[in-house]
Amino acid sequence: MITLPTALIDRDDLSLMERALLPLIARYTQQWGDKPNDIDASTLAQALRHSPREVIEALDAMVKKNILKTLRRKTDQGVMIYYTFTPLSTLSSAPAALTAAEYSDSNYYLNLSNETHEELHAFALELCDREGLRRELYEDFNLYQRSKNNRSFDWCAEFERWVRREMVSNAPVLASEQALMDAKPTTEEFEMTQYFIRHLSSIDPQFVEPFDVMSWAKQIRLLIDTGGYTLLDIKSAIDWLFSAKGDWFRPNVPDAYHLRKHFKRLIAHTRSFRDGKPRLPDGIDLFDLYEQM
Repeated sequence: MITLPTALIDRDDLSLMERALLPLIARYTQQWGDKPNDIDASTLAQALRHSPREVIEALDAMVKKNILKTLRRKTDQGVMIYYTFTPLSTLSSAPAALTAAEYSDSNYYLNLSNETHEELHAFALELCDREGLRRELYEDFNLYQRSKNNRSFDWCAEFERWVRREMVSNAPVLASEQALMDAKPTTEEFEMTQYFIRHLSSIDPQFVEPFDVMSWAKQIRLLIDTGGYTLLDIKSAIDWLFSAKGDWFRPNVPDAYHLRKHFKRLIAHTRSFRDGKPRLPDGIDLFDLYEQM
């Protein structure tokens, strides 16, 4: 037999989806004579025949209302979030003070900040437009990652992998070996990426190297292929960024994507100053200027 407290049923701050979820959660988590169990969002979505996104949003809302609490469990698919009721004695209409505060790993998808989500969204749309792909790819990616709550140190690289799988699955013919070699970053571009990574790790003891260094190297390749810059330009910009002159701008460049994003500004500073002193434009001699005065 399943029972729900009257205080929970009579709450007036529950949506229709939240009210539909309550008996299901009780059905799967409250077992007679046993300790309370927990349930994942995918099972609830299948039982309600609604999208995982709608169910997750409703579950997260009830966590904030202190009706549910979240638990993380390791499964064959990775670390998953499960839901269960908070103890009856703690139920109230007041918001919870972050029920799962002990799980603060910001690399899990559901733990990403709004700012990081916005950056990922902008990156995804730019990549889709550049590759001529439908923008709905990001919605598919977002829904999948929310339902699985995977963990990654570089979500932009994860989306690039998602896009590559989409391109491969829709490719009319297999790419030639020469085409694949042309798209692959060169040894020099890869070494420049490692040069950038070494600088990042030298100033941040907690820096974690990207699991997909190749995706960072592709950002370097884009600077050369589409931006028209040279490897020397890139090295000069990196050197300036990690010098005393570029220290103020360094927090804006945590990875290769932001290096490419801000490169015009970086190279402008690099070309305008040398050893902290203004430089004259190329082809202009200081003595010629004196003669004209």
